[in-house]
Amino acid sequence: MRDRLQNDREHLKTAMGVVRSARIGAQAAWLGHPVTAAAVTVLIVNDRVLKPLWPGVLTGKLSDLAGMLVAPPLLALLAAYAARIARRVPPGDRTAAGAIALTGALFAWMKATETGAEAAARAWAVLVPSSRVVADPTDLFVLPVLAVAWLVWRRAARPTRRDLARASVLVVLPAAVFAVTATSAVPPAPSAQAVEVRDGEIVVAVAPDGAVIATGDAGRSWHEWKGSPSPSLSPATRACVPAEPRRCYRVMPGRLGAEQTTDGGATWTVAWEISRGRQGWLDRAHENPDPYGQPSDRAASMAVAVQAVPGGHVVAVANGTDGVAMREVSGRWRRLGFPEYDPERALLSEDAAAPLASPGEWIGTELGVAVLVALAALLAALGTTAGARRWPVRFAICAAIMWTSVLLVVTADGTTTGLISLALFVPMFAVGTAGVLAVWLRWRPRGTRLLLAAPVAFVAVFLPFLGWSMALPDDYGVAVLLALLLCAAVLVVAVRAGARTRRERGLPVPPA
Repeated sequence: MRDRLQNDREHLKTAMGVVRSARIGAQAAWLGHPVTAAAVTVLIVNDRVLKPLWPGVLTGKLSDLAGMLVAPPLLALLAAYAARIARRVPPGDRTAAGAIALTGALFAWMKATETGAEAAARAWAVLVPSSRVVADPTDLFVLPVLAVAWLVWRRAARPTRRDLARASVLVVLPAAVFAVTATSAVPPAPSAQAVEVRDGEIVVAVAPDGAVIATGDAGRSWHEWKGSPSPSLSPATRACVPAEPRRCYRVMPGRLGAEQTTDGGATWTVAWEISRGRQGWLDRAHENPDPYGQPSDRAASMAVAVQAVPGGHVVAVANGTDGVAMREVSGRWRRLGFPEYDPERALLSEDAAAPLASPGEWIGTELGVAVLVALAALLAALGTTAGARRWPVRFAICAAIMWTSVLLVVTADGTTTGLISLALFVPMFAVGTAGVLAVWLRWRPRGTRLLLAAPVAFVAVFLPFLGWSMALPDDYGVAVLLALLLCAAVLVVAVRAGARTRRERGLPVPPA
């Protein structure tokens, strides 16, 4: 009787495995169907070729349409594998219907609401740092295409089509993942290139789209320039007050600043400027994060214009990606920046100006370096333990694999290489960490003081750059020097602490 029950259990497990494999095969067949494969091709070609060449409504909607055919089978295949790991039988039609419904709901949320668009952009930034999602209710017209996705599922689920489609999914799956994570190149940040006074207004030429905007109230409000821009609208690096020809202003080459003279140019004094340290900070703030996109202009003063107004004069300085600096009649200077997401109009406002300090912003590279240094310090500390000395080769190999896996994540970007790096991280980090722990725990030293090496090294490297993001210190070079000095101090303390521990244990201390 017991043998019979055991055999029944084995048969049931086998049957369940067959059913689970069949269900996963159906989901794979959906992804490998010719219609889905064609949609994947359209996504890649449209985002990588057509959008950069012919940006507009047609290419934008084409990506949305193809995405409605690609996203549901990807979600369904993920759900099927999750069910298999959990030893559950994924219901075929319900899985497909749920994937289609989830796709439609998420797409409607991110296209109909600003909250959804922002949430989608933040979520997508995990894989594609340069991703941008813009709410546009007109994109919702592609939702009926989900009905086509259901029809494709029904045809793909037929057993007669599964073998060929399951084979083709080996090619379609990597392409589909790349297609849904790849986005069209993000344009560089808008840049104020030239400024002059025209018809009683201050007119600014904006690159790269060639927009021309104007203000008649010293920059408090802006509108699109409706006149015929003069062909001479080019950077003028010096301008004088109309009623006072000896009082002039000029830009500071390569800097964010303007100088003034009241004696016709015999002497010049600084009228307004941003320090070199904050200028470097602003260059980072306006940098194009897309590895496929064109680099943004520098934040530097390029042109100046002076306008006579009742009670005095106003000055406008075109500052590249940092927008425009405006001097009021009272002598007060204001920075006017471009809104972050306004692809249709490049208008300026004081609220949109990038802050000169923001704790923790724009120092992602330094954060990655701090993590790598902290991990290296931890592995070096663990390398002095008995287990590491007993199996030095094994420990060194595992430590190198672990450190390299973190390096792959730190240097990953939105390109195909970056996605491959993220895929390699999990197995490499797991293998490396398991090996390091196995060696260390086998001959664990007394106490856990060695584990303090990581946080101390991290703070030593990251703290100066965190201060730089807060303008303390203002100069980036000073932050680098402080990080090096703190690292050196941590190293000296670690070496002396290690020597003291060896003396306490009666072990020989290597000469300094």
